Amino acid sequence: MCFSATASFTISAALLPMGGWCINKAWQGDRHYLPLAAFPLAFGIQQAIEGMVWLGLDAHNSAMVATAATGFIFFSHGFWLVWTPFMALMIETRSRFRQLWQIMILVGMLLAAYFLVPLALNPTWLTVTIQERSLTYILQDLASHPILEALGRSLYISTILAPLLLVHQSAVQGLGWLVLGALVIVSRFFSAASVSVWCYFAAVASLYVGYLFSQDIAEERSLPEERQTMNP
Repeated sequence: MCFSATASFTISAALLPMGGWCINKAWQGDRHYLPLAAFPLAFGIQQAIEGMVWLGLDAHNSAMVATAATGFIFFSHGFWLVWTPFMALMIETRSRFRQLWQIMILVGMLLAAYFLVPLALNPTWLTVTIQERSLTYILQDLASHPILEALGRSLYISTILAPLLLVHQSAVQGLGWLVLGALVIVSRFFSAASVSVWCYFAAVASLYVGYLFSQDIAEERSLPEERQTMNP
């Protein structure tokens, strides 16, 4: 499969209006679903940014590549690490799992700081190349030991997947299975460009969120007492 600016901009064009529609549905219904509703919009923005990376590489515009690549990494190594467990926290009704998502938000914030703070101080630590017809983001981190790298990778994947797969709503778990399936495909066929391609497939999977809201997942309903106290 060949990825390109066209592929990124195409999925972005589909996700941005869908995201706005989902947010409107959540706003008019159960607003605890607003973080979930924002998934297509956020992925649409991220894919538009990656489209700019492609354009910058094609034009040999290093400044454009650096700026757009940093924006992409902000989403992949920062935003999603916090937003995904936050989404689960907002719609979760089980107290033990709410505590788990709170812990994972903290873990996500620490991971995001670990990745992004050094990059903010040393922008040259991020480079982008094209491998296997896909973008490869090479982000130098503070620790290059294989064990620490494996630990960081495991925490990264867990912080993204656990909230999607373990949140109590089975309909939302469907998104988690799609994202997990995307990870399996990427690990098998696109290992050199895993971050870029996984984010692309996850963006495609977020179209499923539009389906969930078309089925009125955020329709106002009677909530457990624990959730009622959180209503705006």
